Amino acid sequence: MKRWTDLDKAIIGTTLTYQAGERVPTFVYSGKEIVSILMERDGMEWDEAMDFIDFNIDNAYTGKDTPLLVWPIIDEEYDL
Repeated sequence: MKRWTDLDKAIIGTTLTYQAGERVPTFVYSGKEIVSILMERDGMEWDEAMDFIDFNIDNAYTGKDTPLLVWPIIDEEYDL
């Protein structure tokens, strides 16, 4: 399974994705934790971290086992 470099602390689990009829194990990362890592480790501001994630992580396809990025749902109605 592929991992994003130096972001292991943001791994929240694994999943199986289906691609071309094949089950592929894939790492799942917390987007919120990656933002925290980039801000603390690299001294980025929130907007810089979001831009970095958008350009370098969220839109990067590295093959069928490309890691997945998840974000929390913020919904006041359900207090999430």
